[in-house]
Amino acid sequence: MQKLKRAGFTAASFVVILLVMLLLGQAMTPDWQVEPYRDHLQVPTRSTAIASSLGATTPEGTHPVRERKIGITLDGGVRIQAIIREPGDRKGTGPACLFIHGAGTGKSSEVYGDLASAMASAGITTLVPDKRLDTYTTFHRDYQAMAADYGRSLDRLRSWPGVDPTKVGLYAESEGTWISTIMTAKDPGIAFSILTSPPVYPGRRQMAMAATSYLDLIGAPKGIRNVIPRLMGMDLSLLGLEYADFPSLPYLDQLRMPVMINFGTMDVSMPVEQGAREIISRTHANGNDNVTLRYYPTNHQIRTGSRLAKAGLPLEPRYTHNLEDWINAVALGTQANQWSTPMIAGSQPHQLNQVPEHTNTGLIPSLTALLTLMASGPILLAAALVSALIGALGSHLRARGKDRRQSGFSKGLTGRLWSLGLLAAGLMTGLLAYAFTVVRKALGLMHLSSMMASCWSLLSVLCLVFILLLASTLTSIFNRADGKPAVAGSVHWLTLTLTLLGSLAILGSLIFWNILVF
Repeated sequence: MQKLKRAGFTAASFVVILLVMLLLGQAMTPDWQVEPYRDHLQVPTRSTAIASSLGATTPEGTHPVRERKIGITLDGGVRIQAIIREPGDRKGTGPACLFIHGAGTGKSSEVYGDLASAMASAGITTLVPDKRLDTYTTFHRDYQAMAADYGRSLDRLRSWPGVDPTKVGLYAESEGTWISTIMTAKDPGIAFSILTSPPVYPGRRQMAMAATSYLDLIGAPKGIRNVIPRLMGMDLSLLGLEYADFPSLPYLDQLRMPVMINFGTMDVSMPVEQGAREIISRTHANGNDNVTLRYYPTNHQIRTGSRLAKAGLPLEPRYTHNLEDWINAVALGTQANQWSTPMIAGSQPHQLNQVPEHTNTGLIPSLTALLTLMASGPILLAAALVSALIGALGSHLRARGKDRRQSGFSKGLTGRLWSLGLLAAGLMTGLLAYAFTVVRKALGLMHLSSMMASCWSLLSVLCLVFILLLASTLTSIFNRADGKPAVAGSVHWLTLTLTLLGSLAILGSLIFWNILVF
């Protein structure tokens, strides 16, 4: 009868702990999720060709290319290097294009060489400056200051011999498009703006969509996928990531010049359909319908051969030709109703997930709070181990000194506490290892094997075992048949308290990471 009573107490404790943890997980979940994208564009033609009804444009390869390295002085006296590429036999003046770096590049000698040279051979003078790196880090980026720096390069390009200052525009990729839209909002004299693989939305929202899409592609467990809103809704100021909330959308309202948008349909990190619709909608609302949209069967950098950004990959064969035809047509004065090719064309895109409208936080408001929770469990268990060693040493010394004071744990409780601590530490280690593996696989777009998928289920089952062990431990403490206390001695009480608190902290961490969601 007593065994049945103890089993009932353990079962009730298990159910209560499980329900509390599930409710805690619900409280940790913000009021938004990354949903599948459904408002798909229908591209009328696969041909990406661009032509103006005003006449033919200069084709690529018409001019020999002359290359020259120059220096540009930025605010604070910082001097950067830049590369000018221009048609070597130009007579008169023509259009020009300033290139703006995306994330991951910095040197003018290492990026845009093929693009800029191709444009120069079609009569377009190009300037590729170095990115200023003394104020640019992984955790700190000031897009306003970067726009001012690129403005110095723009002024230099406008004054370059052979350049018509009224026909100078911008080419930007990825993160660089946030910078270019600041520039176009502040400088109405910019003749055109090319936005390639633009994130469009504030970084936190766009990254929530991107991370979820990567996880979907590799077949990550639902539990890992659904932790993205919990992470992306947090205050990330511990890392200094203020630029994650850069207010990008209002700058799109100032795109009053001809705009060209380019996306690779293999790029799952960008809102290839939703973002395009956002730009077109905002420019239309402000009276600008001169927006050309092209889709290519390529990666983020409009390069072929891999979905990933890798060095040495070739550009999509028609890409530079289309850019040149578009810039030269804009230089001719082509208006929205004067294009003889469709405004939207190319490969059919299929955006997997939708950029969320907001990114509120859940119960854990910041990265600091999460790291505190995750660190507290191992720290408390380590303290429990030290306390246990001190208690064991004290018991040994008392035994040698024939001290008859009672101290220690009841029968079976010592084993349960050791099992609880070891299982908690093992689960935390296993979770971190699994998460690291999933991130590595996602960045490489490598599908998770069936064994990796089953490992998540194993962690989930072990977590249930952990809760059952915790319930059994509580039964050993509070529901004893002999009526005697389960613990004697202050050090042993301290060990018990630290072990239980550490286990609960680790359980809370596991719940944050959705370990009970199969």
